[in-house]
Amino acid sequence: MPFSMSYDFQLQQPKSASAEMDPSVLWCLGPDFDKQTVLSLLCDNNSMDTAFMQPTTPTWWMSSPSQWNTSSMHEPPIYTPRSVMSELGPQSPTNGAATKRPFSDVTNRTTNGRSFTNNNNHPINKLEFSTPVRSATPDLYSRVPSSSIKRSRITPALASTYETPPPPAPFPSNTTNIDSAERALEIALLLKEHPDCTCVLVTLIQEYQSRFQKPLHVSELYTMKHVIDIQDYGGNRVARLLPAFRVRFDENSIQNHLEQPYCIIHCPKNFIVNPDLDLPFVQISFSSFADNVRQLLTLHNGSMPLASFPQCYTQSFEPLLDHNEGVPLEHYISCIKDIQILTGQGVIKKVQFSNTPGVSFMPTPFDTSNMHVEMCAEVQQRLQQFSREVLDLLKNQGSHCRLPVSKFVSAYHQYFSRQCRVADYGFSKIIDLLLAIPKSIQILGDGNKRIMTITHRCQMKRFTNDTIRILKNKPQRSMSISEIPIEYEMAYKKSFSVADFGMCYLEDLVNEVKDNKELVVEADKDIIKLYRKERTDLEVYATRNFEKDVIDMLRILPDFSIPFQKFIPSYHHHFGYQCKVQTYGFSRLIDLLEELSHVVKINEDKNGEKIVQLTPAMMAHAILLNIEQLVRKSHGPLKLKDLQAQYLQVYRNELNPEDFGVASIEALLLTMTDKLEFHYTEADITLSTKESNPGTIQLAKNVVLTLMLSQCQLSFWQLKQDMLVRFKQDVTLNMCRNELRDYVEVIDQTVRLTPPMFFAYNVVLLLSPCDGRMAYDDFIVEYQRRTGSTHLLYPTDYGFPTMPRLFDAIQLVAQVRGRRNFKIIILNPEFRLGGYTQPSPFTPSMTPF
Repeated sequence: MPFSMSYDFQLQQPKSASAEMDPSVLWCLGPDFDKQTVLSLLCDNNSMDTAFMQPTTPTWWMSSPSQWNTSSMHEPPIYTPRSVMSELGPQSPTNGAATKRPFSDVTNRTTNGRSFTNNNNHPINKLEFSTPVRSATPDLYSRVPSSSIKRSRITPALASTYETPPPPAPFPSNTTNIDSAERALEIALLLKEHPDCTCVLVTLIQEYQSRFQKPLHVSELYTMKHVIDIQDYGGNRVARLLPAFRVRFDENSIQNHLEQPYCIIHCPKNFIVNPDLDLPFVQISFSSFADNVRQLLTLHNGSMPLASFPQCYTQSFEPLLDHNEGVPLEHYISCIKDIQILTGQGVIKKVQFSNTPGVSFMPTPFDTSNMHVEMCAEVQQRLQQFSREVLDLLKNQGSHCRLPVSKFVSAYHQYFSRQCRVADYGFSKIIDLLLAIPKSIQILGDGNKRIMTITHRCQMKRFTNDTIRILKNKPQRSMSISEIPIEYEMAYKKSFSVADFGMCYLEDLVNEVKDNKELVVEADKDIIKLYRKERTDLEVYATRNFEKDVIDMLRILPDFSIPFQKFIPSYHHHFGYQCKVQTYGFSRLIDLLEELSHVVKINEDKNGEKIVQLTPAMMAHAILLNIEQLVRKSHGPLKLKDLQAQYLQVYRNELNPEDFGVASIEALLLTMTDKLEFHYTEADITLSTKESNPGTIQLAKNVVLTLMLSQCQLSFWQLKQDMLVRFKQDVTLNMCRNELRDYVEVIDQTVRLTPPMFFAYNVVLLLSPCDGRMAYDDFIVEYQRRTGSTHLLYPTDYGFPTMPRLFDAIQLVAQVRGRRNFKIIILNPEFRLGGYTQPSPFTPSMTPF
């Protein structure tokens, strides 16, 4: 009868070299074989298999087989696989003229004369064979030296029929033996859980693959004769743990070597793990779920298997129900900041704290054994490009940004219209390529049901960028949190789903980005807005000067508007210097213009191009400035009847009072009584400009001088008292905020000089010892020397883009005379401090600010 497929050499006592064998057993080997050769070959097979089966596990496995209880064990006879014996038969070539001798015809071999008898000591009349096993033992050809083969003459037509077989596989190394010992321990652990340590062979294989997530072939069980016994029982093959092994079985020591794929606290011993790791899709509040997971991990000493996580969670909290529109449980756990999912022994995934003490699992992110090229810079660039492509594919093709791994290749081909060549990135398997980009892609599940999705980090970055793009189109750079879905659909022309970003609820999604540096979330006010850094007082003052520049540039353009793309070139052409938005505390021009929402508005024309235009209130102000400029440039008074014609000639734009809500030009001009004078005659009305009020200029000089003598700032009541004592003049807060706003500013009942006036204070201190005058170039050098700065005088330090504009702002204190290399700075007589007490030490630029 056929016997089981195993080499049980440990259960046989070594035979002597003089043992005899019945020659009748060789009748099936053909006439071309000699007895000594076959004996030698089979003895070599015996010795090599015996050496291969030497145990590498603890010493109690290597005890003598004679000490084992083998009374219930059937000892099968030794056999040679059919695949080997089929090669030993006689072969006759098709051409009768040529005689072919088989490769197994061996001469000049040393015969060791080992025995070849069965276990019952009866002659074997015929060898019976069962299904060949997968063995690491080299086949028969590997034992025949090339020098001992009798080479026959073979015709060229038959040469391909008798090709030399490929070289055998290498002999198993120590690593293979260690893996076999570990697998034997795992099999013993499974059998220990069954009654009488016995289990049907098919069930044992299924439980092993489910428990340890590793493949197991039936032939590997037949090589574990030192651990299990396989017999036929009731038509089924049954595996039983050997009695001697049961006695020596130390379950505690095995538990230290093996990793359980399920929780031993909340799961029974016969718990079956789904090989595909099919976990539910949950829909639960993220904040409460995160707190529950932390409590659960604390109960499990900081680490627990992922496969049994739903069972543990259900016993401690509410059940995790499966929802069609939910989020994969594995991904939801990985979203928690201080918790991670890592792979332990084999492919067992474990949930643990990020700072769990002890030996942590740090597996390689992908299987490096399948790489054919080194991870050079070129491959890294390709992987980065591949990562961007996969993210694009999942965002646009995958349902909720998820895609089965089995469908990735076809989806990639359909989306990019090209094949995904794994070898281009140095891999041979698609799963290894996906695991090589763990910062972008997360592989969920296991087995045939693997799902790829976007990592939580990339999802939050994606949601942040999408929200920022929406907020930038908002006037106030803010919106209600409940308006996010509507605004998202309007901006991106597709429906908004929270599950697309790996979360269950909108509140949880917003809370995940509240610590972002670019977004500010005010949950109590239900507002999300862009982050803006606090601007300095100098930047705020410079922005006020920029308002005047914008009005001055747009007032001479048709419709008081300009395309957004032409704003910077037109600004440079109009003023002769660049527009640097960093001076005003911004990084982009659009942000700076949106800050001036009371001055300009940004619209879109029919082609979608952005247009910068003055607001209606600023249009009226721009028209009044244009009229004032026309009157100033006219030779003599300007007649009212000629105003519209000259306005159209100079500014190429009609002056229509109806556009500003007035019926006539006279009504429009009445709003400029502080700038223009009206002279009524019988024929017409003439216009002329008003001169500045001398009293206001003198008051400004006295206030500025008082502040300069008091370190550039005073409380309002101290300033009021000093003005009464020194100049017999009264000053009010309204005067400081309106008539004197170009020279002083009021902050919390404190009056101080503006940035250009503070520069004027430094000019006074520098020029007073020089009789109130100094050459312009000498002044620049001396200013740098006195301040101790490493750079020259920068006008932006005082809120102006150029030096001429800075000196124009301090004409109340000092003036620049001359041109080019002959310019000289002269102090006004009122500010020459020679007659006063000792001035304060020289102050570096912008100390008050």
